[in-house]
Amino acid sequence: MSPLSPKKILLIKHGSLGDIVFALEPILAIRNKFNNSVIDLVTEEKFIPFFKKIKMFDQFLVDNRVGFLSSLVLVRKIINGKYDLIIDLQNSKRTNFYHFFIKTFSNSHISGSRSFVHDRYNIPVQGKESPTEGLYNQLKFLDINKSDHDFSWLVSKKEDQSIENKDVVLVIPGVSKSGRAKQWSPNKYQKLCTFLESKGYHICLVGTKHDALSFQPILDGCNNIINLIDRSPPEIIYSVAKKSQLIISNDTGPGHIATLSKVNTLWLALDNSVTKANLSYRENSHLLLKNKMEDLSVNDVKDYIIKNKLLDKVN
Repeated sequence: MSPLSPKKILLIKHGSLGDIVFALEPILAIRNKFNNSVIDLVTEEKFIPFFKKIKMFDQFLVDNRVGFLSSLVLVRKIINGKYDLIIDLQNSKRTNFYHFFIKTFSNSHISGSRSFVHDRYNIPVQGKESPTEGLYNQLKFLDINKSDHDFSWLVSKKEDQSIENKDVVLVIPGVSKSGRAKQWSPNKYQKLCTFLESKGYHICLVGTKHDALSFQPILDGCNNIINLIDRSPPEIIYSVAKKSQLIISNDTGPGHIATLSKVNTLWLALDNSVTKANLSYRENSHLLLKNKMEDLSVNDVKDYIIKNKLLDKVN
């Protein structure tokens, strides 16, 4: 079976929420290219409800990336699945380990950027391209190109009604545990939110209870918060972002979900080549970067918003 006309395809994608978002458009491009094929997905269990919303996968193979034995069980399932084409969108050392056995014991054609694949895309040095661009470059081997995609499947029918008929700024002050160096001070976020409130904007907060320390100064210092903390899965973040005037975010997964809305997003982030490549991919992205996050002042953010006319009421 030619890799350009497969009957049965397996995609591999896990990682962080940000990693998942970077791969969304390439995943949808695969669906458009092979819309008559059976397509299965290897991913972490926690991401299956999200991926089900795309309505393109026939079966999910769970890979929570724990333990050598569970990895071997998964590899056996993949080999027994007799896939014509396997597209690795994770391209990690772990998935390369899988491919060693798959390539040896099956006839599956493997696309990826690691050593044990058939069509190998050689990834350039980090910072030369965004993860999304890298995956698209990998998919060129399969005659898959960039295209515009509809994210209406991500709109939630449970969108919070408290944002209706309000001028909302969506604020995402939290970060993952491993991303503390990328976080702008919650106290500075509070001062910025107080300023935006004084101009007539409602501040909407999204995130999880694990971000409590990031949210508390804003909750304590502002008067009209739309509080979606721990009530903001990806579909809610996207739906609220669609109705916001501006998104302000650290370099974090929920921010990447929000920017799919094509609403202007002001990224407060570290100044390095990787950050620039990752965050500048979308046209609606505005980057305010510093070598250290503590060097970014509230006035820096206000001035950027005014200079770039990101909010009508702020001048």
